[in-house]
Amino acid sequence: MKLPLIFWTLAAIAYSQETQVKACAVLIAGPAASDTDRIQQSLNLCSPGQAVILKANGANPAFHSGPLILPRGVTLFIDRGVTLYASRNPRDYDLAPGSCGSPPSGKAASCKPFLYSYQAAYSGVAGAGAIDGQGEAWWDMVRASEKSAKTIAVPDLLSSYESQGFRIAGITLRNAAGVHAAIFKTTGLSVADLKIESPENAAASTGLLLSNAASATVGNLWIRAPGDAIALKASILGPTSNVAIRDAHIFGGRGISIGDETYGSVRDVTFDGIYMDGAASGFTFNLKGTQGGEARQIHTSNACLHDVTEPAISLPAGRDIVLAPTPAGCRNPPFASAPQSSFSVDLSSVSAPGKERSITVAPGGSIQKAVDALPLSGGEIAVQPGTYREVVTIRKPHVHLHGADADPAKTVIVYNNGANNSGGTFNSSTVFVEADDVTIDHLSIVNDLGAGKGQAVALHVTADRAIFRNLRITGAQDTLFAASRYCYGDYGPCVAARQYFADCYIEGNTDFIFGDSMAVFDRCEIHGIDTGSVMYTAQSRHTAEQTDSGYIFDHCHLTGQPRGSGAISLGRSWRPYATVVFLNAQIDAPVIPAGWTEWARFGQPTLPTAFYAEYGSTGPGANPKDRERYSHQLTSTEAEQWSPRRFLAGKDEWNP
Repeated sequence: MKLPLIFWTLAAIAYSQETQVKACAVLIAGPAASDTDRIQQSLNLCSPGQAVILKANGANPAFHSGPLILPRGVTLFIDRGVTLYASRNPRDYDLAPGSCGSPPSGKAASCKPFLYSYQAAYSGVAGAGAIDGQGEAWWDMVRASEKSAKTIAVPDLLSSYESQGFRIAGITLRNAAGVHAAIFKTTGLSVADLKIESPENAAASTGLLLSNAASATVGNLWIRAPGDAIALKASILGPTSNVAIRDAHIFGGRGISIGDETYGSVRDVTFDGIYMDGAASGFTFNLKGTQGGEARQIHTSNACLHDVTEPAISLPAGRDIVLAPTPAGCRNPPFASAPQSSFSVDLSSVSAPGKERSITVAPGGSIQKAVDALPLSGGEIAVQPGTYREVVTIRKPHVHLHGADADPAKTVIVYNNGANNSGGTFNSSTVFVEADDVTIDHLSIVNDLGAGKGQAVALHVTADRAIFRNLRITGAQDTLFAASRYCYGDYGPCVAARQYFADCYIEGNTDFIFGDSMAVFDRCEIHGIDTGSVMYTAQSRHTAEQTDSGYIFDHCHLTGQPRGSGAISLGRSWRPYATVVFLNAQIDAPVIPAGWTEWARFGQPTLPTAFYAEYGSTGPGANPKDRERYSHQLTSTEAEQWSPRRFLAGKDEWNP
């Protein structure tokens, strides 16, 4: 019987004794030269809490792919005996033309990771299979650059950026060109039963890197790599802290590195069971941080450092750092004795994609179940008046979700997740729109966690060509996240997304319209609730080069009253190049005369680099003469350059 290349299932994956994840897709190894598209498509369509499984096809256990993006809440599960091979073509990893590998003179060197998770809470990689970076195609380039001092870039094999609860379980990572697993700005990392291996002739790549990682739990590591087995570093965004590492088996290489030359701040780290054999160094403390960072509160226990040339390098004094002595005659198990992962897949239940192209949901029903019942190409969902307390995720394109009544207040989707109880701000939303060409109208989308309880998103949009009409979008802090698809780090580059909001009512207090998409708000009422200070926007264009980012408010009505000594401003810069333009706004709210609020980033002001502008503002809050000196009052010719149609058109001439 010939196996299909893809089938859909609700089977359970048992990748730990405590956790089971339903599978949304099973991909069978096939003869294609590249599996990139079908793996990425399956990941994109997978619902949070589910997994895409890679399985062998008889004697063929191999998948070949270019870089992949892990969506929020989705696991890539690689079955026993299967290997996912990373592309060896540098152009597949370019962040700018020719940037990966050895770029032309004058161009910055930079690469995409092979497998990447960006602001994707509870995503991860699991299974008993392997991911092979095929680094041998890069190692000669690395060694040549070390001799010539030429700057090059090579791709990391697996990377998480700001993905709370990211998980690595049971997998083998081998032959990375760069770092095998690079974790940045991530809270709640979980690593279990991870095996990392590269040959002695490999370039000195790192095994596991934690940078600005907090509250991480790492257990049962087996690492054989010529570089640092584990590197704990800080970044400009903060230290690495509250890390527990248990049962780490390290063979060769440079052992464990703590600190870095710039920031240095690593604290509250425990090692319980550190077994090293043949390493050049045991623990290396790099505390030359020019920003004054330091290591402190680092404890080890149950250590066996056998045949380690220098057990401790640059060990600082007086910072509560305790390295356990190695018992005389201790021996460690060989790398070949690393236990095989017991993670397995249950394929007992298989279901096909939905087929209903038009669905009506009545009170007592589930909007999410209706979305799931649509075919992969989308469809229409009409929602009868009522209140639907649930979280809704749309990952199918061309979905039209609308209230059956013309009054959006009569049909309400509501939930009360917040940053502190759901996996961070980017996982707190009531409705997530993550597929292109989605339209939502005549609904209320609400996060009712309440004011003063932290970030709590009502609507989260990272889709392109998304249209929202006649909606009520209400919350408090961070009500509407209108963002690009994803970014490669805090400074990009980013993959742009365009969104259009018409005749909507949007309500909140702190930074309640935020993100870095290209978004137009047409004839909307923007209302600041009476809970203290109000900042209507916190736009986050990352860099001067990110020209496809900004918010335009066209003929909008700004309302609201601050409480007590609070104030209302048009916005503040989440990142230095925030871009916000108000065209013909009716400002009835008592906006501060300066209009805009400073939000310094790393001690540097952002108003000088942001682009904040108005044209034709009227009402009590309009005060062009006293506006902040870095903001702009546009001429009619300049305002035309920000016309919504021109701004959103793109190469496909989109006109919502």
